[in-house]
Amino acid sequence: MSARRMLTGTFLGLGALALAATAVAPAANAAPVPVTGLNCDGDTYKCTANLRFGDGRWVAQWNVNVFHQSAASHQRAARSAAAPRGAAAPVPVTTLTCDGDTYKCTAGLQFGDGRWVAQWNANVFHQAMASAVPATSVKTVKAPREAAAPVPVTALNCDGDTYKCTANLRFGDGRWVAQWDASVFHQN
Repeated sequence: MSARRMLTGTFLGLGALALAATAVAPAANAAPVPVTGLNCDGDTYKCTANLRFGDGRWVAQWNVNVFHQSAASHQRAARSAAAPRGAAAPVPVTTLTCDGDTYKCTAGLQFGDGRWVAQWNANVFHQAMASAVPATSVKTVKAPREAAAPVPVTALNCDGDTYKCTANLRFGDGRWVAQWDASVFHQN
């Protein structure tokens, strides 16, 4: 087989593969949708965000750690972990902050004495840096040292195409975000 035939065959094959891939690829750049409500559940250890999309019954949901902020309650909770619990309703989130040093977002919960929180892992990065750095090393792009304290979230959106929720952070030039994986589905 000549080199010319092999190159022609290779280019035709790559062209056909590219056409096939674009024909079946989902809408890649669909816009994330705003979150209208955010609740967390200490029984299921999940947070659920109601999404402003379609008939209003679409949600994003992700796993979280739910705990009381006092150390003494951690010890009591560990001792009573085997005790049966009744199913409690999810509770509203009162505050939402994300931390670029610990890579965690923390939601204050409207429950009990107000010191209960839900916390989950998130990638925290600058949007401009993320486009300049390979996706695998985005997490290595740390926030500047003055960002040691958690910062408030100014907007929360979730995307059913990428299965990610993104929180805009009140920090620096306003282009810092926290992002985490979420299940996105329609409630029956």
